Amino acid sequence: MSEFKALIFLCFLIGIFGNSFSQDNIRKGKFHFEIGPEFRITPAYRPGPLNDEAIYTNPDMQNSGVALNVGVNYFFTNRLSAGFNSSFRYDLITNGVDFGDGISNSQNDIIFGYHFNLEYYLQVFRKGELALELGVSLLNRNTSFSVTETIFDNDGERIGTFVSTFDFSYGANKISVAYSIGKSKFRLGTYVTNNSGYFQETTTFWVPFISYSYDFAKL
Repeated sequence: MSEFKALIFLCFLIGIFGNSFSQDNIRKGKFHFEIGPEFRITPAYRPGPLNDEAIYTNPDMQNSGVALNVGVNYFFTNRLSAGFNSSFRYDLITNGVDFGDGISNSQNDIIFGYHFNLEYYLQVFRKGELALELGVSLLNRNTSFSVTETIFDNDGERIGTFVSTFDFSYGANKISVAYSIGKSKFRLGTYVTNNSGYFQETTTFWVPFISYSYDFAKL
């Protein structure tokens, strides 16, 4: 909860600064660059048997927390844009389980995400706009790890080792709605996939999020 409070406070401060600028309504044919934090809420899913690699991590911890988004949007019209952004966060790779000669220490690293989206703006408020977003996200890049297992013969003597490589990357659909005012945008949405790779059976995996972005430049 401390990370959530810090995110809200940061959004409040940046929002005050961002709202002091007027919104340029002529957006067609321009690139808009944005940056801001995102808070991913604990995933929602139906519990089930985990895949072999998933026993080395914690899906809830690995997919929740604060990320930094940096991206660009191109406006085909004043209402329709296509965008790309990257997300960066320092988070859990493996959770320190120990199976014989397997992983025995927890491991954290920088995790990347790549997001492609279409966004449509509606003037439904006296001030600001409503933005609807649909997209595709490539999540949990740079989560690969190796597990070393010892091979024994029939007499119990060690005869070698076997190394397995896993990763927790997956693709997801992204759905969100945002309130845009001035150069600030507040977004509520979710990532959803049936192919997270954590489970032995097909399981719908939802990762809700809230985010703030600030339009810091245009070209």
